[in-house]
Amino acid sequence: MNTRQFRYILAIAECGSISRAAEQLYISQSGLNQQLIRIEKELGVSIFERDTHHLKITEAGEIVAAYARESIFQEERMRTQLQDLRDSSVGEIRLNLAMEQGTQLFCAVFPEFHRKYPRISFKLEDHKVYDQYDMLLQKKLDIGMAMITKRELPELEYVHLARERFLLGVPAGHPLAGMYQPTEDGDYPEMDLYLCRDEPFSLMFSGSTMRQAVDPCFREAGFQPQVMFESRMNHVAALMVRGGVCLTILPESQARLYDDIRWFRLASDPFWESCLMYHHENPPRKSGRYFIDLAVSKAGFLSARSKPVWP
Repeated sequence: MNTRQFRYILAIAECGSISRAAEQLYISQSGLNQQLIRIEKELGVSIFERDTHHLKITEAGEIVAAYARESIFQEERMRTQLQDLRDSSVGEIRLNLAMEQGTQLFCAVFPEFHRKYPRISFKLEDHKVYDQYDMLLQKKLDIGMAMITKRELPELEYVHLARERFLLGVPAGHPLAGMYQPTEDGDYPEMDLYLCRDEPFSLMFSGSTMRQAVDPCFREAGFQPQVMFESRMNHVAALMVRGGVCLTILPESQARLYDDIRWFRLASDPFWESCLMYHHENPPRKSGRYFIDLAVSKAGFLSARSKPVWP
């Protein structure tokens, strides 16, 4: 079997039908069907179970598909490495940006990167952490970026960017804002989270890595928060606090953007780690390694301590 036949098998498996796969591959339906019959005859197994509406991959087909994916990846990897030898200044980096922090970091890195590698393009994506894990394991993503509370997968290389704490945000006109007073150490004042037990909150969506860092704070304080709204954007949560609607907890790199909100430290000092990730078996090319080095050098803003703005 050759790479072209492997791609036929994977397209049929992904589409669930020969007609849709043929459209995706820009070949005729009859031609693709003949290819499938020829491959199955050569291997001596049925790769798909056929019915009138759908093709279901068989156990033997799963083995063939797994081998096909690995074979295609190895061929593409070989071509990439050979291209690196010839000319490492051309190509594409498939990069995930994590929330607003990822966009800010990319904008800080890109000008310098582009000056050195003007012919390297980026395919920028935005996926949740566990979706990134799947894409990295399937080698559909070159470099991931995530904020995490623990390094979970041994197959991945994690490159540390920053350790960032979280702050509690209170509307400026809220009674609790009266506790926003200068401190001896010049840092934000500390708030007992239990005092917020009757207040509504706007938080990141349930199951997010941010909630993995924040939810234990509520459990330690002895109450379940009244979550008025869940979002995927820090900016949305901050706007609701600014409007006097609710409270929130945000990473400091985002909290410092809203000096009209009263920010407080929490006794439990919640934090997460910002990092870049790639698969051990799919390390970045020379240009990708340069991007990672730049990102590490410019990520200080993620962990930099901000100064309170006193009213």
